[in-house]
Amino acid sequence: MSSLVIDSKYRSVEIETKYVEVDGVRYAYRELGPAQPVDATPLVFLHRFRGTLDDWDPAFVDAVAAERHVILFSDAAVGSSTGAPATTVDEKARNAASFVRALGLASVDILGFSMGGFVAQAIAMAEPELVRNVVLIGTGPGGNAETDPPTDIVFEIALKPEYAFEDVRYLFFSEGRDAETRAYIERHALRTDREPLVSEETIQAMVGLILDFMGGKTDHFARLAELRQPALIINGDDDHFFPLKNEWLLYRELPNAQLAIYPQAGHAPHQQHPDTVAAQVNRFLSAQDAEAPR
Repeated sequence: MSSLVIDSKYRSVEIETKYVEVDGVRYAYRELGPAQPVDATPLVFLHRFRGTLDDWDPAFVDAVAAERHVILFSDAAVGSSTGAPATTVDEKARNAASFVRALGLASVDILGFSMGGFVAQAIAMAEPELVRNVVLIGTGPGGNAETDPPTDIVFEIALKPEYAFEDVRYLFFSEGRDAETRAYIERHALRTDREPLVSEETIQAMVGLILDFMGGKTDHFARLAELRQPALIINGDDDHFFPLKNEWLLYRELPNAQLAIYPQAGHAPHQQHPDTVAAQVNRFLSAQDAEAPR
């Protein structure tokens, strides 16, 4: 697919979609970054429930990519990626690892948003040689006796075929943040050659793996001590999917973690404060670059 040329200050809405084939599955991805990144290790983005390549906030992506080599990844059966939808978090992690290796990469940093954060935890535990650092945004640990549940209506809203303004605000932003919500919606609409929407079959597969993870039917919470890579946890204090208590539990269980809570922010602090969160991500990764053995 050729690159899209539009009148926008965001490079990420103009870059071409690329593909790599692994075991009969064609994975869609996009990549961008500076000519000379501060470190050669790419940062791979893993997305949320129903998220395609187009649903990353271009302001956030561009701000991170000002310093890092960024790769946006779509799992099997998401957007224009082919194949069958993954039915477990661990399957999604294996897919992501296969994709990374198909690009010829021996080491990556990973950033997971919401459901992508589940996958980031799983791949970091399963692939300690492949994953250097982990950034977890708007996500939480596997369900256990201590985690608090999401709000009663958040999944009902998340499953709507289309999101109205107030749905976007409720799902991703804090109450009263109408201006930030509107700004994100406007940025989100900039690209016109858009990826296909996620199919109903894939949505149902995602629902199943999310409920298993959040419902404590997997062993990911019990295994968090295995995730020894440096980790940065970022969330808002008004997240309707992951109450604040859950972030403290995730932080408590990880051996080498930092925790940043944004006040009066919702499930997607990187969409409410794209430049600020991107700067924090870049500072975290740069600090790890400096401490890594040469």
